[in-house]
This record gives sequence, C-alpha cells and structure tokens, in this order.
Amino acid sequence: MTADFTHLDLTQTSGYAIDATQLPSLLETFEKSLAKERMALQASLLDGNGESIRQSIHTLKGFAPIFCKPTLAQELIQLEALARKESPGTLRRRLVKLPEMLASLEQDAMLWRKQYALNPQDPSLFPAD
Repeated sequence: MTADFTHLDLTQTSGYAIDATQLPSLLETFEKSLAKERMALQASLLDGNGESIRQSIHTLKGFAPIFCKPTLAQELIQLEALARKESPGTLRRRLVKLPEMLASLEQDAMLWRKQYALNPQDPSLFPAD
C-alpha cells in the first residue's frame, strides 16, 4: 500500500528505476520539469498563445503515465487531443482547473521526497510489487 497522494502515482515510475533508491532522484527531476511546464502553461494561457499551450500540454502528457494517477493522465491525453483542434479561447476555458491539478501534483512530489528523507524505508512510499 503506497502513501495516499492526490495525483501522484509511482506504480509506473518504479519501472524506470533500477531500484527504489533511484526514485528520489527521478522525483526531483520530475518536480523541476513539472514546475517549468506548469509555469509555461500558465504564461501561455495568459497571453493566449495556442501553440505554446499545445506544446505544454504535449510535454505534460508525456510525464503523465509515468508519475500521475490514471485520472490526471487521461485528462492530459484528452486535453492534448482537444488542443490539436480547438482555438486558444476554447482551450483556456477547458484548462481552468489544470494549473491547480498540476500544482497539487507538484506538492505530492515534494511531499513524497520529504517523507522519503525522513524514513527511506517506509514501505508506504513505494508501489507494491
């Protein structure tokens, strides 16, 4: 049983790590990339740059299956499909909740790393085999 996070799910992530000791490093890299893309998306939403919005969603969708619970991963996949055919105005209306969800995911990743630092042996932090 893994710790309960809003959007973070390490089930797939563990397949990218040789062993559990690599998870903190993967999460740190993910956190940095997520923060960068979240800020880029917010800036693109403010200025209405459709191409930048699409690029951010595409990049985020690439992370999703590796680090997110299926509901957020599916949302990003659907948003990417929508972004290919909708105007920036329509996308902005559909993306209203996404920055908040991404901020929550970022918080989940930071919390995981803090909990790991306190107790690296805590089995609740790792996906069951």
